[in-house]
Amino acid sequence: MENSTLLPSNQVLIFDVESEYGHFRKFNTTTSPLTYSIPTRPAIAGLIGAILGIEREVSAENFREGVTPVAELFTKEKASFAVQIINPTKKVNIGFNLLDTEKTASSFFNVKQRTQIEFELLKNPKFRIYVSLRDSILFSTLVEKVQLNQAHFTPYLGLSQFTASTKFIRIVNVSKSQSAEFQEVLTAVNLNNADADNPIEFDYTVNSGFKYTSDTMPIEMQANRIVTEYSEVIIETSGKPIKVKSDNIFYLEDIGNIIFL
Repeated sequence: MENSTLLPSNQVLIFDVESEYGHFRKFNTTTSPLTYSIPTRPAIAGLIGAILGIEREVSAENFREGVTPVAELFTKEKASFAVQIINPTKKVNIGFNLLDTEKTASSFFNVKQRTQIEFELLKNPKFRIYVSLRDSILFSTLVEKVQLNQAHFTPYLGLSQFTASTKFIRIVNVSKSQSAEFQEVLTAVNLNNADADNPIEFDYTVNSGFKYTSDTMPIEMQANRIVTEYSEVIIETSGKPIKVKSDNIFYLEDIGNIIFL
């Protein structure tokens, strides 16, 4: 079912983020963790929280006095995020030696207690992130930090060892598209924000080069890490635009169309 989207603001910050590796763990994988092809909406919220310097909890569900959790600061009513694939998706499997944390501290130094598990990783991921925030002061602070490349905490793509770099692109005004036809969209498409009966026009011609995939992804998450909304998201993994029919397409001048997650 298509939902009508209202933006928190008519201004959108655009910046790129990239790393050597990335991992956004799928919720339904355990022993051999698989990764989504793009950062989920909660992961983008965490990335922006790191840039702004918003502290995480000091222990489970325990935040310092005066700290607003990222999940509450960037709800769908207060923030809109979209993500575009810049580098075509490439996935590799790499083994990780995991520490034994169930015994004493000395077990950390016992090499026989290591457990090796293969992780599916994104190789050389690069994404373009689109951000609209209701809080104009927070938005201005975010813009300044991205422009000056002065993130408060080190940003990373999914796992802390995959440190990331960001690059300011521009700030643009955004307007809602009025077309009822299929339009090319640069970003991943949340199907809840597309036409319920005929959302995507797929190009299956042999030489088109399109590579479509879809995943059920978390969209909204509470501070206690309970997911309150999932949605199927369509991705074109080589970075090509997707033809979408939707009332929730937004046009960015001199850039193109996007849909927020």
